[in-house]
Amino acid sequence: MPKIVVNKCRLCDIRNRVDSTPSNDQSDKLHDKNILISGATGLVGSSLTCHLENRGMKVTKLTRNPKSSEDIFWDPDAMALDISSLEGIDAVVHLAGENISNGRWTKKQKAKILESRKQGTKLLSEAIAKLKSPPKALISASGINYYHLNKDKPYNESSSIGASFLSEVCNEWELATQSSENAGIRVCHLRIGVVLSTKGGALKKMLLPMRLGLGGVIGSGNQHMSWITLDDLVNIIHAAIVDENWHGKINAVAEKPATNKEFTKQLAKTLKRPAIFPLPSFIAKLLFGQMAQETLLADLPVYSSRLQKLDFELSYPDLDEALTHLIENG
Repeated sequence: MPKIVVNKCRLCDIRNRVDSTPSNDQSDKLHDKNILISGATGLVGSSLTCHLENRGMKVTKLTRNPKSSEDIFWDPDAMALDISSLEGIDAVVHLAGENISNGRWTKKQKAKILESRKQGTKLLSEAIAKLKSPPKALISASGINYYHLNKDKPYNESSSIGASFLSEVCNEWELATQSSENAGIRVCHLRIGVVLSTKGGALKKMLLPMRLGLGGVIGSGNQHMSWITLDDLVNIIHAAIVDENWHGKINAVAEKPATNKEFTKQLAKTLKRPAIFPLPSFIAKLLFGQMAQETLLADLPVYSSRLQKLDFELSYPDLDEALTHLIENG
């Protein structure tokens, strides 16, 4: 499949090489089309907005805080969304949801994490299903934590649901699109791995302590982390928008998971810094509680059979190359 270079745009600074974008014929199908994005101001959403606009597509933001006349207001907590405002949308990318790392997981915070995804997805899915001319596709985010605590490792798209809080969240998140599926809208659930970017997310949080020489292995270091670069994820979403073969559950991850030891060693090597200060499991649990068990310490060796079958070629399948590129172009 052809390689395309992602250009800068006024909203963000994507300087990474992007492979495996859809063919020109497929991209032309959505030239001048209107793509609705929820969570458009987040790490993934802002980069996706730039990517699509650079290719001649119009992006409409679904937001609680409209900043232009073209933005569409919604309030998932109040189940508020003017259905008529969605007419003319060609495809929907749903990324919105409470950040799972926003504070300790109290009972209230866990409910917020779950309901922000379940209610928001249900509201949006039901709304577009009722349109006279519904969009062709709904690309809805999910997570690889769907598989957490499933004992049959490693995981791919055929693996069954796990037994953790986040696996429940991911399951409810995906089930909430049922109205759109019933209406004949093509629905694609992207089970996204740890997104690597120097602009936000897990990697950005790791960089300062690592650069200060204060980084190290977390827990035993044997737990697997299934990752994806931000550039590759944006390209995956683009492909899912334009290619009708993309439907159902797809793991958005690189080809090979890395253990925490491997990831820490490679990041330290890339930064040319030592990584000699480990974070023991019991300290992680004391600091972050259940969130540590389901994120930092979670063993998630996830692979993507679907990406292979769809002939999607990652720009950065190798961790060494990915980290080198990200740090050098940070």
